[in-house]
Parts: sequence; structure tokens; C-alpha cells
Amino acid sequence: MQSDTSSSPEPYSGDGNRFPGGRPAATTLIHIWPASALGEEDTDLTAYLASAWRKLHATSRRPPRCPRCHSGGATNNGADYKGLPQFVCDQCHRRFNRLSGTPMARLRPDEGTLHAFFGLASQHMSVAEASRRLGINAETVVRWSVQSRLWLLELDPSGSWERHVHLAVHYAVIPEDQQGNAPSGGLGCRCSPVRSASAANDMPALLRVCPLCEQGRHPSQLSTG
Repeated sequence: MQSDTSSSPEPYSGDGNRFPGGRPAATTLIHIWPASALGEEDTDLTAYLASAWRKLHATSRRPPRCPRCHSGGATNNGADYKGLPQFVCDQCHRRFNRLSGTPMARLRPDEGTLHAFFGLASQHMSVAEASRRLGINAETVVRWSVQSRLWLLELDPSGSWERHVHLAVHYAVIPEDQQGNAPSGGLGCRCSPVRSASAANDMPALLRVCPLCEQGRHPSQLSTG
């Protein structure tokens, strides 16, 4: 196993509000992966993300449901400067498009760079290396990762596709006294144990930090390598 500790993150805070009952949170955020997996792209995830992105940019004039009031009635309202169809809700009168209300709504990425990011999302590499390859800063890589993971959970609430993402995902060490009763971030938290402690390999028990908890730390508190 290899770990990326080129940056030393702040301990994962265990305040009483985020962790009901005063249970301590996992303490240290780390990147960790099997050496055999380095540089491997999950092409199924890449294709899934690209397909979902194309649907958000469909040129169809058939209105989707309003992201604010969820009404099925809307009127076509032209297109934006990129040609993305715009709609106005007949119920609440909000102007929206297919991106509105999704975690990807405010990213405004360069298309080529975003599709390159989709190809890296499943790979076990440092944020610094992804930043170099994509030509964007490290904070943007982390933000795109968090928003993409939130989006995947909307598309697939089971979490199956979200678990295919590895870029900029953090894992927290579960304290020994919490093993078997992994800390929870409270309402909406999807953090999940991914590894049991192994004395043979001197490995701690790990918790995969969900995008909701990552989002709470980004950008001012989240540090990645």
C-alpha cells in the first residue's frame, strides 16, 4: 500500500454537532491505495460521467421539472450564450436550465478539461499530479471531485458509482475505541468503513469520507496533496 502524505491535513474534527452523542470523529485524513492500482482508469465511470454531462447539455426544448418547486410545467425561454436551453417555471416563475439545482451547476468548466477530469476521477493519484495534468489549481481539482461525487449520489443514490471515484477522496483513520461503531457525521452523512484494521500489515481501520463531509471542509479547511 502507498499513502500520499505530502500534505498534512488538519485532524478530522469531531465536534458534538457533526457527531451526535459526542462520539469522536476519525482523526487523520490520508490518501491510501494499492500500488497495483496506480494510473488505472475506470473507463465505465468515465463513460457514465460523460453521458450524464451530455444529458445536462441536451438541446431538446422539452422542459424538465423545475428544480425549485418540482412542477412539471415550464415554458421555453430561449438559450444562453452557449446554446443551453433556458426555461421558465409556470408555477414559481423561476428561470432555469438542466444544470440548475445540480451540484455541477456552478462549475462553469472548460469542456475539454472537464472531460479530462472525468478520465482521472477514478484514478489513484495525488491532487498535485491531477492539477499538473489538467492545468488547473489543486483547489479546483478538489472542488470538482466533491461536486462530481455529490452529483453521482443524485444520479445513483445507492452510492455504487460514487464509490468508483478515488481522486481527491480522503480516508480517515477510525480510532480503536470506535471500531465496530464508525463515527457518523450526522444527517445526510454517507461516510462508510472501507477497511478493517490489520495487525499483519500494520494497517489501521479506515473510513471513506463522503462528499457531504468533504464539502463541509472545502475550501478553507480542506488540504490535499
